[in-house]
Amino acid sequence: MLPKPEANLRVVLLGLPADIAESLGQIVSERALVLYIPQLFPILRSVALMQAAAPDLVFAWLAENPGTSFLDTVRQAEPQVPAVAVATHVMAREILDSLESGAVDYCTPPFDFSHIHGLLRTTPKMACC
Repeated sequence: MLPKPEANLRVVLLGLPADIAESLGQIVSERALVLYIPQLFPILRSVALMQAAAPDLVFAWLAENPGTSFLDTVRQAEPQVPAVAVATHVMAREILDSLESGAVDYCTPPFDFSHIHGLLRTTPKMACC
C-alpha cells in the first residue's frame, strides 16, 4: 500500500530534463500532488504556471550558466516558497552557491527515497511567512 499524500502538498518540478523529472516525480507523487513544467517552456509562462500552482515546495533545475538557473527564477518570483536545487552531479561550489541563493537543499539522481520523503515531510515547517 502506498503512503497517502501529505495534506494536499503541492510540488512543482521546474525545468528538469524529462528523464530526471520522471524519476523524481515517481518518488514525489507517492506523497504529494506534482506539476511538471519542462525546460522548454518560456520562462514567463513557467513562472506563471508555478505561481498558479501555489506550490508548497519546488524542485528547480540548476543551469550550467550562473544567473540562468530555474532556482534563480523561483527565488525571484516566489522567495517564500522553499526550493530544492537539482543537478546531474555533485559539486561543492554549486551546492554552496545554491544554498547561498536560498535553496533549502540540493539533490542529484539517483534520488534517495528517504531524503526526498524527508523533504516532503518537513516542507510545511520550511515555509516562511
